[in-house]
Amino acid sequence: MWIWLGGIVLFAILLLAIVLISNIHIHFTFRKHRSDDYALINIRLLYGLVRIKYEIPSIVFKNMKEGFLVKTQQRTNHSRGEAEGNERVNKRKVKKWAKEVKVMLRATDALKIWVKQTLTRVHMTDLSWSTRIGVADAAYTAIVTGWVWTMKSIMIGFLSYQVQFKRTPCLEVIPVWEDEMEFQTELELHMRIRFGAVFTAGLRLMTRVLKVEGGWRMWFRLLQEQRRKHKQKHKEQHHNSHI
Repeated sequence: MWIWLGGIVLFAILLLAIVLISNIHIHFTFRKHRSDDYALINIRLLYGLVRIKYEIPSIVFKNMKEGFLVKTQQRTNHSRGEAEGNERVNKRKVKKWAKEVKVMLRATDALKIWVKQTLTRVHMTDLSWSTRIGVADAAYTAIVTGWVWTMKSIMIGFLSYQVQFKRTPCLEVIPVWEDEMEFQTELELHMRIRFGAVFTAGLRLMTRVLKVEGGWRMWFRLLQEQRRKHKQKHKEQHHNSHI
């Protein structure tokens, strides 16, 4: 009996070790050509046994008041069909997100430090960012091209202090010397993080939350509110699909 029990415990430890040393792979793609926008997030974990695909086939700007209408499609390899939805991003939504971030900061001891520590465990294995731009005037096109190069350099430079780059990023800015306005950009990146690093980050976050008096209550109310909104949104989408 003890041999069987020891074998089960050893198998469980071995299985846990295999899971903890596995990598979570994230592939992100964003493309924009004039008014057409497209984004895709592919997540692969547990050696490819679990795959999650989150697609944004359309980002439409309505007006300054209504903001952006983002259409989404989510699919996993263990679920049937795909979940579709619409998300409106406007000034009110951004203010709400900012308020939720403030709640998290109050409810967690040194949350910014925790974020930085977690990001240092992320490995950027590949990053390419290409942009074609033209403003129908050669002189202004040259100036704008320089601005875009500067913006990209600053952003990638800042990112290099947050995550570990395994390869030098591939950046490209191509001026378009034509009499028409042109803007086209494509960003693609691959990154990975060990499952064990995510697990450790979760434990550290719990420790930091427990250090703040009433912190876990604030997090619980915030998560409960998010769950309620998700259920309500899912119910509305299900109702609309049957109309």
